[in-house]
Amino acid sequence: MSRTVITGGLVADLASGTATARDLLVENGRLAAIAEPGGLDAGDAARHDASERLILPGFVNSHTHGHANLAKGVADRWTLEASLTNGPWMGGARDVETIYLSTLIGALDMLSKGCTACFDLVYEFPRPTVGGFMAVARAYADAGVKAVLAPMVADKTLFTAIPGLAASLPQDLRESVGRFALDGGDATIEAVEAIIAERANLPAGIALALAPTIPHHCSEHFLLRHGELAEQHGLPVHMHVAESRLQASVARDLWGQSPVAYLAERGVLGPHFIAAHAVWLDAADLDLLAAHRCRIAHIPASNFRLGAGIAHVRPMLERGICVGLATDGANSSDALSMPQAIRLASYASRIFDAPREDWLGAGETLRLATEGGADLLGLPRAGRIEVGAAADLAFFDLGHIDFLPLIDPLNQVVTAADSGSIADVMVDGDLVIRDRRPTRIDRMDLRARVGEAVARLDPSLTEARTLAGRLEPHVVAFARSQRHKPLPINRFLSVEGKDRS
Repeated sequence: MSRTVITGGLVADLASGTATARDLLVENGRLAAIAEPGGLDAGDAARHDASERLILPGFVNSHTHGHANLAKGVADRWTLEASLTNGPWMGGARDVETIYLSTLIGALDMLSKGCTACFDLVYEFPRPTVGGFMAVARAYADAGVKAVLAPMVADKTLFTAIPGLAASLPQDLRESVGRFALDGGDATIEAVEAIIAERANLPAGIALALAPTIPHHCSEHFLLRHGELAEQHGLPVHMHVAESRLQASVARDLWGQSPVAYLAERGVLGPHFIAAHAVWLDAADLDLLAAHRCRIAHIPASNFRLGAGIAHVRPMLERGICVGLATDGANSSDALSMPQAIRLASYASRIFDAPREDWLGAGETLRLATEGGADLLGLPRAGRIEVGAAADLAFFDLGHIDFLPLIDPLNQVVTAADSGSIADVMVDGDLVIRDRRPTRIDRMDLRARVGEAVARLDPSLTEARTLAGRLEPHVVAFARSQRHKPLPINRFLSVEGKDRS
């Protein structure tokens, strides 16, 4: 039996918003006992000195995309639609080794910032492969990150999904995007079924889900087939829902109703369903999600980065909806930082015209980043510090400047701490980050391998990246032209005295 006693640390109690000196006993990757300092008879257990450490549950990232890690830093003033325009080259022309390395970068990035589990919507263009998917699974397992992985798929391109978009392009570009049209959804569904058939071969700590990406990017047949597969195999379904204003208005153009109402009528919603972003939803939409016991991934960094609007979390929580925090992928939230997501979620909750009691408090925000995310991923033993829970822990250095002076440790995690104050990270009782360095992966070797992979990859992406660069201003202009269409809510702050139509 593997046994470790952790002594000398301040252990967070997120329910009460306090941190108290406690000793922790870890047996076979689980928290076996929590006691007053010196109160454990640990016998011959290994010792881990956590003096000058604040111990929190490991953060859980409820939504990311490992394929985007090789595109870190490529985006400046990208809207969501600009990001989607660039999607094919960011996820295409990759061999298994490149897919593995891209995922491994993100895994180490998240671990170094206290994140021990994630939900990755895995993207390969034009469709997923068993080899690519298994490379993603292997990367997370090698790094020591728990993960739920979903092949992110569609049977419509951006230009066939949005009415009027292709027609708005110059003739030469219209012909170009026509050549990249997806060749129907049956081959993609077969690819997803092939991945499901390999489910038993996933490494320990890795689980499977489905991700038909955006409602209007999926034909009804394609969407319903994924619903059938989810029911047949007991899999979660994770979709981007009303992330941008254009997505919300397109749903009304196509179906005369919101995307949530459309999904509800087709039987897609349920306790297995996760809505990512959920920015442009009104009270009726949230009522539907709550009635079906759906979950929501709140992704403030990406929503700010892409100018998508600001999701209103308090009404979600008031309805009892499970909400987890997330970073999104490195093309729209380059740092993959859960501490950043925590801070932005806290601050974004304060811009609404509501009493301060509606703001997210420190303990509440941290719970969204830990147990909220764990519940969203279906990991009931993660995101908590309690007997029987997984020993997934983040150790903050109380000697770091972020905690000097030490007034309110948990509030300081939200308002002051960044990833530089995270010294150690434990997953299932194993230190995967020790003294700010990964224990399983050689960072210098990884850097060299990534450099070689990018050098191999870049020439093959030139044509697709050039086409995306030409398309981008037209796509963004089209999205802007649709702003006049009325919606029942607004998730932007108005600019007084200026005509921004």
